[in-house]
Amino acid sequence: MSYVVGFGNLYPKHVHHRGASIPNNRVKYNCKGEWKWRDSPKPNPNIVVGAMVAGPDKNDEFRDVRTNYNYTEPTLAGNAGLVASLVALSGVRTGIDINSMFSAVPPMFPTSPPPPAPWTP
Repeated sequence: MSYVVGFGNLYPKHVHHRGASIPNNRVKYNCKGEWKWRDSPKPNPNIVVGAMVAGPDKNDEFRDVRTNYNYTEPTLAGNAGLVASLVALSGVRTGIDINSMFSAVPPMFPTSPPPPAPWTP
């Protein structure tokens, strides 16, 4: 079982993703109208190729059910590690120094003031 959508012969077909589960039939659906697609037992009409879903539970079981997002939700946080790993494995030189790539990012908190100068009488 592949947890990357579109990879291999057996991958999730009921991904919990609005763009994947609603057909491209040029009809605008309201929020309640989209529920019929979310709750449909049919496979998604659109494949989100490359998205990695959450995967199996602690018992190594996977339920390919769109309404159970614990298994089939492709999150940004879950896919970030996959993308970073694939970039690293590609061997492509990006010109980015991984040891200093975040040096231009300002700190989240102001820096502490310097300690007071020693007192001299």
